Amino acid sequence: MATLEMRSLANKTILIGRPRFQSEYLMEQVGARAGRAVLCPGLDVQELPIDPVSPLDECDVIVFVSPTSVEMGWKNVSELLKVQPSIQIAAVGRSTADKLNAKGRLVFAPEGQGGADSLVKVMRGNLDLSLSTVLVVTAEGGSGRLEHLLEHEGATVKTHACYYRSDIQDPIDTEVLAQLKAGLDGWIVTSRRSIGNIFVQFKGREALLTSAPLFVNHSAVAEKALALGVTTVFVCQDAGVAMMHSLEDWFLSLDLRQ
Repeated sequence: MATLEMRSLANKTILIGRPRFQSEYLMEQVGARAGRAVLCPGLDVQELPIDPVSPLDECDVIVFVSPTSVEMGWKNVSELLKVQPSIQIAAVGRSTADKLNAKGRLVFAPEGQGGADSLVKVMRGNLDLSLSTVLVVTAEGGSGRLEHLLEHEGATVKTHACYYRSDIQDPIDTEVLAQLKAGLDGWIVTSRRSIGNIFVQFKGREALLTSAPLFVNHSAVAEKALALGVTTVFVCQDAGVAMMHSLEDWFLSLDLRQ
């Protein structure tokens, strides 16, 4: 049985559209199941050289907007949290909350897929936003939606941009094309921006993307994919274990139909 499980993606070519430094888990897991993992990121993520937040800064709650914000921003607020241990911690989604819980911190976060709107509803039940100072640990050039919603609630909002994302839109190189020569069996993307960039990379070859099942981590990403013509999209609870289970279940269902 173990042998069958570890070959659940045998001869399947899966394109991984996550940023390079976030792709390791999925690349390894696809390979461990005898699949062919092809790395094709739509975004590059880089840490910003920025000073830590002063431990004397006034703050009632720190919000992390993504797992990347935890990875690159936690060290910048750790001294603040040591000096002011009463500061609350919040996460926009479950994957982000899991990373914070692993650091031994109690975190409040919305259930389900999360998002700015859902988080603000949760925050209302945990503190008086109109009297609160909120520090948002985020990316440079983010949408700003969370900050806008918090300000609308009367909160004083500060931002700490600790990383930036740059688009990758160059045409796919010959190495990737060679790996896709036999076709594409599935692909993975975890942001709307990445999907748009990958379609630019595949200009003239979009049918490879639209005809292959896509696995995403949020309904908003799925909506973007469907609007671009992708016909089969699966929304997974996270971009880790749940996504791998979804991949395996899909190909198992195909085998059972044959």
